[in-house]
Amino acid sequence: ELYGYSRQTNPLLQKRNDVLLFKNVITQSNTTHKSVPLMLSSVDAHEYNTMFYRKGISDLFKSVGFYTCFISTQSPQGAMVDNFAMECDEIVYVEPSECDMQLLESVQRIVENTEREKLFLVLHCYGSHYCYNQRYTEEFAVFLPDDECAVNNCNRANLCNSYDNSILYTDALLNSIMNYLESVDACSALLYCSDHGEDLFDDERGMFLHSSPKVTYYQLHVPCLAWFSDSYMALFPDKVAMGSRHRWSPTTTSSMFHTIADIASIRTNYVNSRRSLVSASFDESAPRFYLNDRNKAVLVDRHIGLTDSD
Repeated sequence: ELYGYSRQTNPLLQKRNDVLLFKNVITQSNTTHKSVPLMLSSVDAHEYNTMFYRKGISDLFKSVGFYTCFISTQSPQGAMVDNFAMECDEIVYVEPSECDMQLLESVQRIVENTEREKLFLVLHCYGSHYCYNQRYTEEFAVFLPDDECAVNNCNRANLCNSYDNSILYTDALLNSIMNYLESVDACSALLYCSDHGEDLFDDERGMFLHSSPKVTYYQLHVPCLAWFSDSYMALFPDKVAMGSRHRWSPTTTSSMFHTIADIASIRTNYVNSRRSLVSASFDESAPRFYLNDRNKAVLVDRHIGLTDSD
């Protein structure tokens, strides 16, 4: 809904006047096991192989005195995201894995029980992965019918209903986290981004899910938003203003590492202000690349999609 969809899938965030929405962000990979680590590190699509030798965003925050915690509703999977999680001071795997709202309980516990003044939390959501109707509780079953069905174009309406309900649930999760952070007397910020999009039989190709070798517009484009507390906006008005200025700037999830670090005013050779959405130096003319199934960085057209058959 925040991006113009006709259904009310973001009724809570839509009412807020403090959400900064970035409207032209694409993922660097349509697969979770590559996209999430790319967001958690300074590695971009051109240098993916260096992922195995470089530390991540949590290690950076820990090195400057933050207490770091990785909270996930997904169990360890033996992938690179687990390695980045292990850089944190604390790792929490929430059960049951199907419902992301329990992430908030862990956030509250950590914030209220730690004596450290500086906290950095990574929330790894389950989100809207299939089966969609397992990603939300009964009260969020607004669009019906949403029961499990055979995956084919004939059942597209049913699949879209359950998918939209999962977005409705994420809307409630993000709003609840923002409300909690508002209640805490602290300088705080939140940055949210999806790791990839999803095909739901959107066109004549009849494609479903993600991770396909032939990537689509729907798999590439992702939602991204930021929220800042009153204290943060008072202390760093220029950063908030720059974020607002770059709402329509074309970028990729490669900006996440640099934007998060810049929000916290961390300076290091690994943080590039030209790739931070809250920096006056942000370069919106930089070409955008996506990592294909052969780990090749492919140029993406700014408005339509891929520039070649890859």
